This record gives sequence, structure tokens and C-alpha cells, in this order.
Amino acid sequence: MVLRQRQATQDEERVRQLLEDVYVRDMYMKETREALSREFDDVFHMLVPELDGRNSEPVALRWDGLNELRANHPKAVAPDTRFEFPLIDVVGNAAIARVDVFHGETHIYSDFVSLYCVQGQWRLVSKVFHAHHMTAL
Repeated sequence: MVLRQRQATQDEERVRQLLEDVYVRDMYMKETREALSREFDDVFHMLVPELDGRNSEPVALRWDGLNELRANHPKAVAPDTRFEFPLIDVVGNAAIARVDVFHGETHIYSDFVSLYCVQGQWRLVSKVFHAHHMTAL
């Protein structure tokens, strides 16, 4: 039992590092999809409930849709953006993480990121999110 707990703790730390070092940079700091990190699996997609300011049925966007999403929310990438990681839950080779995104003190997004561990490497596979203050953008 102790060995499983130690492994879970190590995997949670690996996932946290991946979120801090790769997810945050590629999702929020890069303006375009060029040079995405290998930790984003080829199947990675975002389920987006809006593209043009209207709520609608969720749309699955691959990285080629990121530019369209950013065009509708141009201030999603900001110099004062900060991130918190209130939840990282690992069970076996699957994980879910919550990434809260702030501009200054304003809570902008809560991202829910799914990951799989494949051949010993954690891979980002999908994202859903809630936009808290879209009017603030």
C-alpha cells in the first residue's frame, strides 16, 4: 500500500511539472500552434462551448482551431497571467487536473485537463474549461 501511495505521489508531481512547464506555456504563452511540445498527444482536443460569443453545443477543436479561439478571445494570452493547480488526481495511467487561470486577481478560466501515461510518459489528451469573466477580457 505504501509503495502505491509513493508512486501516486511521484505521478502527481510529474503531472504538476508537465502542467507548469508544458501546458501553461503551450496553451497560454504561445500565440500560434507552431512548435507544440511532444507531451501534447496527437489526439489532443479541446471541447469548446462557444466560438463566436454564443453558447452552443460543444465543439471539439484540435490545435488547428486554436487560432480561431484566440481570435475571439485575443487577451487570453496576457503578461500578468498566473496559474494555480488546485486538483491533480492520478489513478493508474489516467489523470485529471484543474488549472485555474488568473489575470492579476481576476479569475478568468478553470481548465480541466485529462492525461494518460503512455510508455512511462504523461501525455495531455483533452481539455474542457469554464470561462469565469469573459466580459473582463
